[in-house]
Amino acid sequence: MIRLLPLVLLLCCLNCATLHAQNAQAATTSAAAPAATPPAPAAKPVDPSSQAMAKAIGLMNSKNDIDGALDQLTQAIKLNPKNSAAYVLRASLYCQKKLYPQAEADFKSALALDPNNIVLKLNLPEIKFLQKQYDAARPGYIPLEKDPDMGDFASYEVFLCDLASGHEAVAQKELDAFNKASENPSYYYSNAAWSIAHKNYTDASSWLNSAGNIYPTRENAYYAESLIYVGYLPLPAPPQASNSP
Repeated sequence: MIRLLPLVLLLCCLNCATLHAQNAQAATTSAAAPAATPPAPAAKPVDPSSQAMAKAIGLMNSKNDIDGALDQLTQAIKLNPKNSAAYVLRASLYCQKKLYPQAEADFKSALALDPNNIVLKLNLPEIKFLQKQYDAARPGYIPLEKDPDMGDFASYEVFLCDLASGHEAVAQKELDAFNKASENPSYYYSNAAWSIAHKNYTDASSWLNSAGNIYPTRENAYYAESLIYVGYLPLPAPPQASNSP
């Protein structure tokens, strides 16, 4: 699962796609060529928009140059306004710079080009969530609750929006629903969040430790990240024991 399409994951996808294309081209050339054949025709020219994206990735990988990468991605979009990956990558960089309106606009542009992309649908309310605009974020998660892959996380985010914005009675009902299901990460993390919100840090640690022993590291990090954004993690340090007699 992905929050705001992390840059590293996107770069891996782009690099894998490029490598796959190169390998496929090499395999096709090898299979088609007899023992003694003329040289293979020259490779097709690289799309200029893709070249600009590659430059942006290079700037991020070698120098962490966000501004330079943004310039290249803007150029990539000018060259090909239908390059959805360029919008997504630029939106991710805008989020790093906390330029949320620009990020939201880019995710909307990407979603218009790829309207069935569930991750892009998640990214839009996530931008509001990052800004602690919980009442504004909440409606964006609701349609995702029925998704077989994203549903549990979307319901968890709805719960956090209600809990963090002070709608405790609603959050209590949502917590009860998680407790009845009691088999998804939301069960553990919603109870941890409830405990933290009510300053019961011992119980919170127990819930978090249980989740850590059950779910993969990446999945745990994904759910825990929401608690960090809300301000519930890290947990306060335990009080120091008194040395006085």
